[in-house]
Amino acid sequence: MAQPANRNPTAATPWTAHITYAGWVVNYTFKQLQYFIAVADSGTISGAAAACHISQAAMSQAIGELERIVGSQLLVRHRARGVVLTGVGTHFLRDAKELVRHAEEVQGLIGERQSGLVGPLNIGMYSGLSAFWLPVVCERFTLPNPGLEVRITEGDGAELQERLLEGYLDAVITHTRHLLPQVQHTTVMSGRPYVLLPAGHRLAGSGSVRLTDLADEDFVSLDIPTVRDNQLVNLRMSGLDPKIAWSSSNFEAVRGMVARGLGYTVLVQRPPVDLSYDGLPLAVLEIEGQVGHSDICVAYTASERPSLRLRAFIEFCERIGAEREQGPNPS
Repeated sequence: MAQPANRNPTAATPWTAHITYAGWVVNYTFKQLQYFIAVADSGTISGAAAACHISQAAMSQAIGELERIVGSQLLVRHRARGVVLTGVGTHFLRDAKELVRHAEEVQGLIGERQSGLVGPLNIGMYSGLSAFWLPVVCERFTLPNPGLEVRITEGDGAELQERLLEGYLDAVITHTRHLLPQVQHTTVMSGRPYVLLPAGHRLAGSGSVRLTDLADEDFVSLDIPTVRDNQLVNLRMSGLDPKIAWSSSNFEAVRGMVARGLGYTVLVQRPPVDLSYDGLPLAVLEIEGQVGHSDICVAYTASERPSLRLRAFIEFCERIGAEREQGPNPS
């Protein structure tokens, strides 16, 4: 699981923030904010104290002082169940994370301007794209920038974006059709769906096909949440209600079932070789008529100015996307 970017509560600064919060001018240290974030993440005072290498009494005192400064109760303490954020505490946590993140970014900008790209960069990667993007990110972005601490978390696109909004990730590589409304994004590569058929199919040599021509045939579904919630809806809006006969959560297993004649499928990502894992040939057909795209994008939070390292990562993804779209068979 990804950890909050550069979150080290023990490395606090002595600076004091003078900020208007809910109509009041408040004064608190970054150490108090970092301790509060640690308590919220841990769920207990004792757990946060251990993570920050201070005593439980010192942690309780710091949180109590923060509540006194803010003028509101931020936590409800339960002896057996740890702590629960109050309504004010929930909103304050979001603001505290943003403030600490901004302070870290200011410090990071100074280092980046002096030494190049440095510091943490936590990237989420939709699992359906990781086979196509993870290797090239490691080779051509991570290795050439040794000052960066790049951590990549694979998973469901929507869940990763939730982690992004919570402040645990800096960006997520996903599809535009998977985007949550609260995020910004930069499209890095087009993603028009295509039909995949077994090489011996009656339409295999036609080059293109109308989706309605496949209405009576068995469909092999890539059975992952973002596909179920987006691609199947897209196909139905395009005039095809797939007759799902087989399914798998594994991209290559779906291609393998198609290669063995169990049905057809509709995918977006296309490997450079039209063969299944066991060496059977496949036929790729363009879709005739209108069909919704599912472009590849880098998602990031709308509330923050991208750091130099995040901007560099987005520009890198744009270059890779452009290279692949220019090739005869984008990978």
